[in-house]
Amino acid sequence: MRDRLLRIGSSLVQHGPDSDRVYVMRIAPGDVRLVLDEAESLATRNSYGKIVVKARASDFGELARRGYRVEAVVPRFHEGGESGLFAGKFLEAGRATPRDPRIQEVVEAGRAAHARALAETGPDDRPGSSVEPPTSLAAMSNGGGMPRGEVVVVDEAGPEDLDELAACYAEVFESYPFPIEDPAHLRAEREHGTRFFTARDHGRLVGASSMEPAGPPGVVEMTDFATLPSHRKRGIATDLLALMGRHAREAGVRVAYTIARAGSFGMNITFGRRGYRYAGTLINNTWIGGAIESMNVWYKILEDQS
Repeated sequence: MRDRLLRIGSSLVQHGPDSDRVYVMRIAPGDVRLVLDEAESLATRNSYGKIVVKARASDFGELARRGYRVEAVVPRFHEGGESGLFAGKFLEAGRATPRDPRIQEVVEAGRAAHARALAETGPDDRPGSSVEPPTSLAAMSNGGGMPRGEVVVVDEAGPEDLDELAACYAEVFESYPFPIEDPAHLRAEREHGTRFFTARDHGRLVGASSMEPAGPPGVVEMTDFATLPSHRKRGIATDLLALMGRHAREAGVRVAYTIARAGSFGMNITFGRRGYRYAGTLINNTWIGGAIESMNVWYKILEDQS
């Protein structure tokens, strides 16, 4: 059964048995106590194992009083420079204990990629323009990659691409917290401001991603990355993320962040390489790939970067 969305005033809550949680995705100022009361009531009625809240730093006192712990912090997430928090409350035995022993190793790999990128391009926290992609990228032939001369084209998707995007997601993901394998869902998301991106090999769609408004104005989530198995280890996610970053800066985005599978070396290294910083780990948080997995949060400050 798919997780469901519930609006409480101007706040937005997702809940359901797949991720076995309540996720407060957006909490309006002044509604903190009301929304947390409702989230905790939902969790009790449905015997969920976790509540996770995306909140303001100024909400910390109320969250701490109720037994939440901060799992990730994203600076300058809110207007006025206030940080954003991801805070979790664990309601069942064992839910707070990470199940994947590789999480710290993955985080360190991502941080090392970030450090290498800074060393190569300087202290402005942005990999240099030499790796900003044009819309057509010739892949290199090392590491089992694409034969030299083959070209993958990355571009922003149009409405005519959504059926293919949905088919790509259906092939890549055994499970996902949102119905991205449904073209109708993608159309609805696009109408609400989500921008989708594609990677094509000789016209065939082989990779996808999206840039979703996910909080206050000027904040986006870089998400929904998928690469067909036949085209993995070819840097397609990196190419997509670089193109998305260019579009984000052109749109005046202040902060970009992602929630990446904590056991995935590839995606965490990709974000580190593109100048994203590690913000924290959401323990046993999201139903994806057929199981509930921990997720790493990475962020990048985009404003004031030329």
